Amino acid sequence: MDAFPNSQASTQGWRETQEVASQSEYELADIENVWGRLLSVRENVSVYNLSKNSYTFGRGDADHQFTRDHFDNSLLPAISKIHFRVSRETNIGNEVVLLEDLSCNGTFVNKKQVGRGKKVVLQNNDEISLAHANKKVFVFYDCLQNDDSNYPPQLTQLYTMSKKLGEGTFGEVRLAYKQDTLERCAVKILRKKGSQIVLNNINTINNEIKLLQSVDHPCIIRLQDVIDTPEKIYIVMELAEGGELFDRLASNRRLPESTVKFYFYQLALAVQYLHRKNITHRDIKPENVLLGSDEEFTRIKLTDFGLSKFAADASQMTTFCGTPTYIAPELLDFGPLSYTNRVDMWSLGVVLFVSLAGYPPFHADNDGMLRYRIKNAVYNFNHNCWQEVSEEAKDMIRKLLVSNPAERLDIEGALKHPWLQDTAMQRKALDLINQDSRLVSPQKKRALDDDGDDEGVDLIMPDSKTPKIQSPTFNKRL
Repeated sequence: MDAFPNSQASTQGWRETQEVASQSEYELADIENVWGRLLSVRENVSVYNLSKNSYTFGRGDADHQFTRDHFDNSLLPAISKIHFRVSRETNIGNEVVLLEDLSCNGTFVNKKQVGRGKKVVLQNNDEISLAHANKKVFVFYDCLQNDDSNYPPQLTQLYTMSKKLGEGTFGEVRLAYKQDTLERCAVKILRKKGSQIVLNNINTINNEIKLLQSVDHPCIIRLQDVIDTPEKIYIVMELAEGGELFDRLASNRRLPESTVKFYFYQLALAVQYLHRKNITHRDIKPENVLLGSDEEFTRIKLTDFGLSKFAADASQMTTFCGTPTYIAPELLDFGPLSYTNRVDMWSLGVVLFVSLAGYPPFHADNDGMLRYRIKNAVYNFNHNCWQEVSEEAKDMIRKLLVSNPAERLDIEGALKHPWLQDTAMQRKALDLINQDSRLVSPQKKRALDDDGDDEGVDLIMPDSKTPKIQSPTFNKRL
């Protein structure tokens, strides 16, 4: 396959992290004596290098003190003055790393509570949560016993590899940290040897890489680096720490309409950007919609462009692909039947239906009946859950799940639909999106400009890559 150059400069050595100890004390520490690291999974929490035999953590007189700079008021009061201790001890001639729970509200390792006054052995990639099993704060990295030898040096000199986030047919996704900035990222590892990837999937992978290199939008996962080796391809991407929309739906069954609207609006902005660049995603589904955090109202990120394809102006596509539950009717007809980017609009309708109801609009006991219902858009709102959903939301679904693509709502029409003309929601979403853009770099900052347009949010593209998000006129009293 084509060689893709690394986009990151090589970084030598460990990055010096912020600690309670003074900078001069830290600089005196011999980096070779660092036996472990607490890698942060939260933006405002430092990464700690462990070189002494024992450290305490808490919001009081601890070696490493947590403050309002690290946690908000929903979590900080629940953290004890001395919450936990991490130590290195010798046990029967072997050195082990122990975590001792000293808290009132609990310290959790891999979501299991340790228990006040009790100790557990910490192993590489163990997750540490504070006060609640789901409040993850650290991942432990064992500098002496880890799996770095499993990765090529051109990867490990740039990234500290950490826990597995997911696994698929051709590889896995792992959490990683940039060596120079300690920024969290996701590394998709695709196996080339011992699988069908070389024969059947190399073009798909090339396609995804080139496409991700061409797009830049705050609601689309960003490609950061590609490292190609004879055995594997390592695709380094922006990390969405809230997991998949699919998992959130699986946990909650269905989501409140206000939450669904917040997600759908961002997803529509991402699709608008792609369609204006003549890109059709072709596989929009909850598994490919990632959430920025565990918060309810969070950024969403569209990902997995393995099935995407560039479309020339006014052209149509003839390749069949996609996930059966979410694919448009025109994709069910194999052969010469062509289709356009309206296939994404159908998928958006199915995602909207599933998010509001907790079940798909098209289901059947056999494939033939499922195909019939999809091709003829046979679905209903008979379930009791739809009594809690607004007519405007249902109208949006009706205009997206239209079997004739020519009559189906396009992305511009979807963004102007009455259901999305919620200025408070738009302001909240755009503020969050622009906040995300500011975290990337000043050069990629998207500004919120009031242009007096009250017909919905538009994406103004001053150049071929970087969009500027433009908001409608908001009521100044909001």
